[in-house]
Amino acid sequence: MAIQQHFVSYSGVDPALLRNEFAGKSVLITGGGYGIGAAIAKSFAAAGVSQIILVGRKIAKLEVTANELCSFKDLKVSFHGVDITSKSDVENLFASLTTSPDFLINNAGYMATPANFIQADLEDYWEAFTINVYGTALITQSFLRHREASTANTPAVIITLNTIGAYSVRVPNLSSYGASKAALARWSELIAVDIPETTARFISLHPGAVMTAMSIKSGLDGVFPATDSVLAGDFTAWACSDEAKFLAGRFAWVNWDVTDLVAAKEEIISKDLYRTSLASLV
Repeated sequence: MAIQQHFVSYSGVDPALLRNEFAGKSVLITGGGYGIGAAIAKSFAAAGVSQIILVGRKIAKLEVTANELCSFKDLKVSFHGVDITSKSDVENLFASLTTSPDFLINNAGYMATPANFIQADLEDYWEAFTINVYGTALITQSFLRHREASTANTPAVIITLNTIGAYSVRVPNLSSYGASKAALARWSELIAVDIPETTARFISLHPGAVMTAMSIKSGLDGVFPATDSVLAGDFTAWACSDEAKFLAGRFAWVNWDVTDLVAAKEEIISKDLYRTSLASLV
């Protein structure tokens, strides 16, 4: 199964193709104030959702992104200062929502200062697990409970941004980030077993090597072919579509061509591809 790769957006993930399907839908995006989160928000706006809820710790950045979305007609945009590791912040967020979002995009994340484990500040090191795993779990559980108590009658879609570093890269000084993201990917697989697809479907996405403050902090900026943030946003929106249902419970790359992916759907399902497994000599 050969799947071609893209590093800039292309016609197959044009958000305009989703306008009929996404009409009347709403999306909540964590870490939505800048970088990949802001790109995702713009892609959903172009896809014709009726409401975008931006969540993050930096109000000023959220406001900038919200203002940039004002050009989209009939789009309702709100932003909320939220620490996703704070129970009270998350409770207050969902208490303020009058309707339940259809899509949750778990984009917020943290990278500890790169360091050899022996020299690492363990509090900073563990902050990656607190934000990337606990914070994501907290907001996801709260989202699902809020939706369960609402009148929503269609399955939700929960996309969790991850990284190729969770599995496929072994580099020094990034064990905190890579291990926390591997835990996050496995968590996403396992809650997909707990929760039927009639309630919600879960997909993990590697957004590509987008140039962000985090990629610069990692020291890996420029090591991998650069991915345009627009592609990361457009693919994330596509992953919420009915066409992408077969990726439920799996880990995908935004660089993969969606036409090739859909053509390989039966093979992906029958061979149970893009899930965690251990190869064996047996």
